[in-house]
Amino acid sequence: MKAVFNVLEMIMKVTHNGKQYTAKKLNDNEWQLTSVSNPREKLTLNRWHMKLAGLLEHVEVKV
Repeated sequence: MKAVFNVLEMIMKVTHNGKQYTAKKLNDNEWQLTSVSNPREKLTLNRWHMKLAGLLEHVEVKV
C-alpha cells in the first residue's frame, strides 16, 4: 500500500488491494475514494473504515 500526496489539490493517490484510488477528504470524518481506472466506481469511508483498511495513516498529515 502506498500513497502520493498532492499538496496543491489536497488529493491523495492510494493503492489498495492492487487497485489505484484517488482519496479526497469530504469532511473531518469522511473520505471519498474514486477508482483511477473507472471514475464511476466510488467508495465513501469514514475514519474507522480507513483505519481498518490501513489507509488512514497515509491520508492524514501530521503537522
